[in-house]
Amino acid sequence: MIENQNMKEKKVYEVFQNISKDYDKLNNIISFNMHKRWKRDTIRKLNIKENSKILDVCCGTGDFSFMLSLKTDKKIEVIGMDFSENMLSVAKKKNEELKLSNVNFVNGNVMNMQYKDNTFDNAIIGFGLRNVPNYEQVIHEMMRVVKPGGMVACLETSQPTLPIYKQIYWIYFKYIMPLVGHLFSKHKKEYQWLNDSTMLFFNKKELKKLFEKLGLKDVKVKSYALGAAALHVGVKH
Repeated sequence: MIENQNMKEKKVYEVFQNISKDYDKLNNIISFNMHKRWKRDTIRKLNIKENSKILDVCCGTGDFSFMLSLKTDKKIEVIGMDFSENMLSVAKKKNEELKLSNVNFVNGNVMNMQYKDNTFDNAIIGFGLRNVPNYEQVIHEMMRVVKPGGMVACLETSQPTLPIYKQIYWIYFKYIMPLVGHLFSKHKKEYQWLNDSTMLFFNKKELKKLFEKLGLKDVKVKSYALGAAALHVGVKH
């Protein structure tokens, strides 16, 4: 089990190190730019308060972190964490242009975060959970560093159940998405991996059960694009 987790961690690291420069462009193309709307909706669900400190787990190139800072009218601090130096390099370069003093990016392992218990008011992870070696461990770590009463939110790909649409969805992920990755970035192999991780990931009911198993309360689930993606939000008591 540990060996499998180590292999997945190494594989994911290589994937994101390789696609970092093209990640934003491909993300927009593959999701038809819908990911931005889903992220904005996630932020609204967090009920962010003045002077909140928020952790963006598997922050990648920083999209979620920047949205948190720019789309809220509250004074907040955002920490984006990722283990890919290349993805963080893109995020930091973008922030050189945005000049957001309340957003900082750190290199770290989300399986074993360097923060003390009850450090953050909320923790989010956007399209990153399916790529970690151990889903349960990461959610547990997010809960640990969030204060009682704070929210843990996961926006992630999901598995549609609507007939016909479900088949179209999987054809798109299996064949078209890797092709798009090849055409626009020459990274067909890496985008094939992202398809594989989507197919192996929980459906929304399974992820809700995991949230509840780990002790999160009042777990709410919202689907997007007929189930192509789903948001799970739970409260730490």
